[in-house]
Amino acid sequence: MENRKRSLLLILGFLLFVIGMISLILNLVSVRLTIMNPIDNLGFIWAIPIKLFMVISGLILVYVLQTNR
Repeated sequence: MENRKRSLLLILGFLLFVIGMISLILNLVSVRLTIMNPIDNLGFIWAIPIKLFMVISGLILVYVLQTNR
């Protein structure tokens, strides 16, 4: 059970990182991901920090889970 929980958290961290990074990159060319519409509707001032938080928290989650073996 512990191994399964670690795997799910690892996938969650990776998805947070990938979705946040793709959303930030697409934001540079004024394209939106459908998944991120509620966050983008908050406005530019709130959307960028939330997306950066997603990227950083995803990286931290993956790093902690990989080094805690």
